Amino acid sequence: MRLHRFIGNFDCSGERIEITDADVVNQILRVLRLGVGDRLILSDGVGNECIGEIADRQKERLTIHVVERYKNANEPAVTSVLYCAILKRENFELVVQKATEIGVSEIVPLITERTVKLDIKEDRLRKIIAEAAEQSGRGRLPILHAPMQFADALSDAKRNVVNLFFALSEATIETVDLHGKQSRGIFIGPEGGWTEEETAAARGAGCAVVSVGPLTLRAETAAIVAAYIATRE
Repeated sequence: MRLHRFIGNFDCSGERIEITDADVVNQILRVLRLGVGDRLILSDGVGNECIGEIADRQKERLTIHVVERYKNANEPAVTSVLYCAILKRENFELVVQKATEIGVSEIVPLITERTVKLDIKEDRLRKIIAEAAEQSGRGRLPILHAPMQFADALSDAKRNVVNLFFALSEATIETVDLHGKQSRGIFIGPEGGWTEEETAAARGAGCAVVSVGPLTLRAETAAIVAAYIATRE
């Protein structure tokens, strides 16, 4: 039987783990209806995991006996940073969820020339990230950054070995050999697309201007497709 997974501030190095987070306790006891003797997987969000058995249950606290410890081996070998323009709330939440499932390492909400919505609900996005990471079997939670201006993102992206700037329609679309490039940036524009100045700035910063194909995709679709392409070895 598949064990339920939880990612949180769990220390898997000891023999016992005390769970006091009200949301987690409620999920385990009242939603999943697990009890003493049932097993689950706990992850610390940075790659360490353990199989634990519920040893004691109280109204607001669970005591877990650690049965087995191991390293999560599901993380992609590629480190990827998704610089995605902030979209409408539900669309951006979808991007964050699917990017987490795909294996993106970091998510940077981007403010561009044509960005309409300028803020995000960080608490909700972090919850979506945690749930998506648990569901997909990841051992690490992607880092969610504060919203960043486009120019600052280009500067930040210098830490990546290669940066892919996805554009809808360009006269010249570069082809990029990603083999051996283990650190990658992924730039996705807003619903209205990049401005000519932004595309020129990206080229000037060394980004490879690439395409996801001849069809015109919605921004959230392009982000998901591009993230998948860019995180494969």
